[in-house]
Amino acid sequence: MTKTKLVLAAGISLVALTAGAAFAAKAPKAAAAESSLTPEGITIQPLGKAQGFDLGKQTAAFLAREQVAYADAKGMTLYTYAKDAPGKSNCTGDCTKEFKPLLAAATAKTAGIWSVIARDDGAKQWALEGKPLYTYVKDVDPGSIAGNSPARSGARRIDGAGNPVGGGVRGAGGKGIVDAPMPEGWAAALAFPVSSLKTPDGINAREVPDANAVVLVNYKNQTLYTFDGDPNRDQKAAGLWAPASAPQFADAVGDFNFVQRTDGIKQWTYKGKGLYTYANDFSADDAYGIGVDKQFKVASVVDYYAPAGVTLYNTPGQGKIWATTTGKTLYKRDGYILQSGGGHSLRRGQPQRPAVGRDIGTNALCDADCARVWHPYLAPTDAQPRGFWSVLARPDGAKQWAYQGYALWTYDGDKKPGDMTGNDSLQYAFADTPAMVNDAQKKMIDLGTPTDGAPALYWAIAIP
Repeated sequence: MTKTKLVLAAGISLVALTAGAAFAAKAPKAAAAESSLTPEGITIQPLGKAQGFDLGKQTAAFLAREQVAYADAKGMTLYTYAKDAPGKSNCTGDCTKEFKPLLAAATAKTAGIWSVIARDDGAKQWALEGKPLYTYVKDVDPGSIAGNSPARSGARRIDGAGNPVGGGVRGAGGKGIVDAPMPEGWAAALAFPVSSLKTPDGINAREVPDANAVVLVNYKNQTLYTFDGDPNRDQKAAGLWAPASAPQFADAVGDFNFVQRTDGIKQWTYKGKGLYTYANDFSADDAYGIGVDKQFKVASVVDYYAPAGVTLYNTPGQGKIWATTTGKTLYKRDGYILQSGGGHSLRRGQPQRPAVGRDIGTNALCDADCARVWHPYLAPTDAQPRGFWSVLARPDGAKQWAYQGYALWTYDGDKKPGDMTGNDSLQYAFADTPAMVNDAQKKMIDLGTPTDGAPALYWAIAIP
């Protein structure tokens, strides 16, 4: 199947019921860059099908993020080598023909779990928890692992190496593909799941988008929070904060221990601080306890990066969304197959599909009227890719922020903080010329992402 040409129908839009909703709470300050565990130039990418390399029904409805890997600035997966010693690379000579050391700039600094080591040839190399990092020459697309590109599971297209891959009905050509095995001794450097974390029964680590982090959760997948004070003197917790109780015969595990409270509850602690749940977190992705009380903080294991000037805001109808610290809602341009029924109308909409966002890029396919009210969210001239955030070059040379593959935009129709009047504004497109009046005058456009259904382009709030 070849890349589909789409017809864009002008002037048709639907606006979500949540448009114009005010913020439910005062916005917190922007996340400080120093709080991230990802240095500049090191990104994060979901592996495999979670990249969403097509606009098919399955990818529109559900994308399991089973593994999220650290990657280089281009999104290529990073690896560690079992034969390396702590702080010492043993991949030299012929080994580096396939696994390229992730070189660090002369100005790179050690921070948290990230360090810079010296190679035998004097070059500087990034290391994660003392393990030197590499890219693999057989990886050609973001989200690849062991040379297996997720583009193969989508509709027919050209992969990063220039080879035709995928095909069939909505990616059905990817069925029956046998993945190449991981080379012996090599493993992807994962941000999630956190393999080095030892947890007791009933506690796990999970990606919680509302926290912009991998956080500790209980057996119900409720977000856990730490308390900076004495668990036996947490009267403020009454009604809102419930101690995370441990079984009576539980043993300490790694950084997890417990305290025997004066109210009789045996409570889990993490790194010496009591663990709690928040009463107003109702689903597994909620983290509404952030900012409620300065003594309670989300129990994060891996903190994701957010650039200065960007923060997460609470909204009553859509949960947390990305916005500027001046109160402008941030949007992404996305694609959708109308007949797929996959997630578009749900509270948080469709899942992130970085491949679709990258295909659309900085070209929102706007006409003149659209371009007057939709504006790229520009990045500083010295901005670098980091975490889920990348920097795209615009035709005029300016830089534009992108989140999880999607270029970000602001909308003039939003007049006050909390407005989301551009959300769910659709422009229909069709894979074949439909029998419609004046259809011949519609402009043919190339969306980039191959599809075989009747798709639409739409504006959507940028969610974590």
